[in-house]
Parts: sequence; structure tokens; C-alpha cells
Amino acid sequence: MKIELISKVVMLAAIAAVGSLRAESNEIKSESKPVKLFVREVPITVLGRTVKVTTIDQSDGVQGYSPEKSDGFHVELVNQLPVPTSIHWHGLILPNLMDGVPYLTQEPIPPGGSYKYDFSLTQSGTYWMHSHYGLQEQQLTSAPMIIRAPAQSKLADAEFTVTLSDFSFTSPQDILKGLTANMRGMHGKSDPKGMNLSNPKNSLIVQQWDAAAKRLVSRQINGPAPDIDVKYDALLANRRTLDDPEVFAVKPAQIVLLRLIAASAATNFFIDTGDLDATIIATDGENVKPLKGNFFQLAVAQRLDLLLTIPASGGVFPILALGEGSTLQTGFLLATSGAEIPKPGLGIRAQQMIGGLDNTQEVHLEAEEPLPDKPVQRSLPSVLGGNMMSYAWTINGARYPNRNSLNVKEGERVELVNRNETGMSHPMHLHGHVFEVTEIDGQKITGANRDTILVPPKSTIKIVFDATNPGVWAYHCHILYHLAAGMFTVLKYEGADTESWQPDKTKAELENPLELGSAGTIWREMTDVVFATEDPAMCN
Repeated sequence: MKIELISKVVMLAAIAAVGSLRAESNEIKSESKPVKLFVREVPITVLGRTVKVTTIDQSDGVQGYSPEKSDGFHVELVNQLPVPTSIHWHGLILPNLMDGVPYLTQEPIPPGGSYKYDFSLTQSGTYWMHSHYGLQEQQLTSAPMIIRAPAQSKLADAEFTVTLSDFSFTSPQDILKGLTANMRGMHGKSDPKGMNLSNPKNSLIVQQWDAAAKRLVSRQINGPAPDIDVKYDALLANRRTLDDPEVFAVKPAQIVLLRLIAASAATNFFIDTGDLDATIIATDGENVKPLKGNFFQLAVAQRLDLLLTIPASGGVFPILALGEGSTLQTGFLLATSGAEIPKPGLGIRAQQMIGGLDNTQEVHLEAEEPLPDKPVQRSLPSVLGGNMMSYAWTINGARYPNRNSLNVKEGERVELVNRNETGMSHPMHLHGHVFEVTEIDGQKITGANRDTILVPPKSTIKIVFDATNPGVWAYHCHILYHLAAGMFTVLKYEGADTESWQPDKTKAELENPLELGSAGTIWREMTDVVFATEDPAMCN
């Protein structure tokens, strides 16, 4: 006991020193006191089993951070994990060194350390945060981030935020090991339904456009199932499975806003609103012209804002998230007072396999405020390569880490031409910018404004943005295992400071995995003392 006490005292001193050093290294003067966010382990129950995952939450247990746009962004991030971490603020236009990408915009935050993020906000809407270190995102190191603005409070009578995740009882390290060992994904498990592209006989549920009604709907077809990377054990909605779903209380005739976040590591979703007609009003936090339907696409890392109206008769209304290339499903319930909630809950598997996401929805989306007319001054290729057998994924023929870059000059109108030469979809995310989708497979459109675009197999999608945010920015596939296997590059402004860009160090992230267990409890105890919110001396 005496040795353990001495060890804890030594660790406490080390944590205090590290935390102080980290805070001083990046502190920006601000009149607003930062909100403390803690990255730590927590237990959840999945399919009757209690398991350890991670979370990003405040001292009172509230997940994530939802500031007012006018107040700006003021966070002190405290790492209570036993390994380094780094959190990315997904979709935000922010100073480059605030972006949270290890070995690109900052050093990883060590165990017991903290890092301050302080900047003004130019956007409002549905965003999220997640670890950009190693494979921690698969361990649910993520949380919602809703940027509030007065105009949005008038959209609906009630709003609910739902974060969608994929879950495996297998560690992410073992999943990646299986993928890179030519095991055709699914971490060594064979698929009983024969999911592969050579079988055209599958009965699939897919999205189609109803031209007469001008709405997005579901249809059953026969065709090849999409290839997927991982066969998961469950899909989660706000960290719960569909057999024990979250129930949101609503009122008859109420207008409801659903903020849906695809925080999954490798699963694309279809959103089925069932008997309720819904309207897309925003994608990736950016307003679009209303698009109606009851069956919607939501790719990894994207967000979807849906408006719907509860019938005057009331009732219980399941909202389902169906996993691409799978029968797994998750979701939640909207229920009016007195309505009978089904017991037990709905099954975690759909009756039919779900097909692949495509461009059906994307080609019909239109930005509410498109970019101003301006000729493209620089067009850059983004050729997406690789295959499941070798599990090597590339951008422009190269696997990261390397020192290749997509080069731009400040002030330019830039076009990125995403040409997918692979048999898999790739949700491509550009940090620090918002882009407009301008062309899909040769069809010119005034598409949605986004920060993440799904490029389906063999498809070419052009996106355009204004280079107005100098720095060195990540551009990568948001399927976690594709990123880990090389599908990552950077967008580099001419004259940008590259001191923080250290691609040779990124392999350390996979060599230092997070193994969830009792060690995290010790770090939490230590840092709870150091960063106690009631001690003002520790907040400077």
C-alpha cells in the first residue's frame, strides 16, 4: 500500500507538470473560462454484456460541447486515458493549429495532460468531435457538438441529437490485423449470407428517387451486395442497441428536428423514418433546399438534419439506422404520452440485407447558399486507389505516411476531382474548409455544401472550395481502417508553417494502442484531482 501511495504521488506530480506544460504551450488569451472536456473510459452494456469504451464528456457527464456561436469555442481537453490522444473538431472552420490532428497540427496529448482550444466560431449547426489518434474512434472516442444560433431555435418545437456508432467485441487492433492479413475484412468471420460482389442474387433494400412524388424512398431490388470492411456485432444509437432503444418524448402535431451524426468507424447508414415523412434541411451543418422522403443516406462522418411532424393522433414511431451491406440495424423511438412502448424492443437485425449507398440522394441535394460565382483557378486530382485483398489504400498512388501534398495558394478557387478507382465507397473529409459538390459522374450540379463527401465505387465527384484558411490540412477517407492503411494526404497552402507536420511519427499511433481496462481508472483518479473544476488555481 505504501509503495502504491508513493507511486500515485509521483504520478500526480508528473501529471500536474505535464498538464501545466501542455496548457502553456498553446494558450490563447480569452475572457471566457474554458469548458473542461475529459477523454476517459466508461462502461456501457451491449447485447447484455458490460464493456469498457471511451467518451468525451464534461465533469457532470454531459457528452460533448454545445456552445453558442456568438460565444466562440473555449475548451480545455483533459486526457484521462493511459495512452496519448488528440481530438478533432469535425467540420469546423478554425485556425490550423486548433484542428486536433496529431503530428500534423499538434503533438498528441499525453496521459494526464491537457490542451486548450480557443477560437471564434463562424458556423452553426450539427457537428461532432472524435479522436484522431490511432484507432480510438472505434472505441467510441467521440461526442456530439452542436453550435447554437438564434435562428435555429425557431426551426422546431423539439430537437433530438442522435449519434450512430458501430461496435465490435473484437479490439480495433485485431480488426486491422485481420484486414491487413488478407482476411477479406470481417476480422476472420465468414458471412452467412454470402455478401460479395460476385453474387447478383441478393435481395436488397436500397434508396431510389420517386420522380413523380419528388421524394426519396426505399425499394427492394435483386443485385450484388456492397463489399464492407468489418462485420460488426452491433450498431448503436446514443450508445444503445435497438433491443433497448432510447425513447424520446414528443407531443401530437409537434414539429421535431432530428440531428443525426454518423460517428461510426466504418459503417454507412440508411435512415428509415417509416410512417413519418421527413425533410432534409441540412447536411454536414450546412443548410440545403428542402428534400422530402422517408429513406435517407448518411455516410461515415456525415450529419443529417431532418424535420418531421408527429401525427395528431400520436403513437410510437421507430426511426431506424440500417447498416450498409448488412442486416444490422439500430435506432430510437419517438413516443407521445400514453403510447404503448413495445416490449421487448425491436430486433437488432433487419429482415432483409441493406444495399449500398450511391449518388441517388446527393445528386438531388442543393445548397441553400451556394458559393459565389467564380472560375476555378486550380484543379487538383484526388485518385482513390486500393483493394480489399492487399488492404493498401492510396490517394494519387501513394500511401501515407509521406510528404506528398495537394498544394494551393491563399485566395484561389480550388477544385478537387475525386476519382474512385476502387470497388469500395470512400467518405472523403477535408479539414478546415467547407466545399460545394459541383459535379457527379459528369452531371454538373449546384450541390450541397459539405465537409465530407461519399465517393461510391468507380464514381467521380468534383468539389470546389475557396482557399481562405491557410495551413496544412488533413484530407482523408473517414473509414478508419482505410485511413490507417494509407488513404490520407494533406492540403498545403503556399508558405504554410510545416513545423508540426511530422508524417514519420504517425506510425507511433498504431504502436501505442488503447487497451481498455483498469489502468484508465488510475489516470482518471489522478487527473480528477489536478483538473478539479472547483479549484481555480488549477484552471489557469
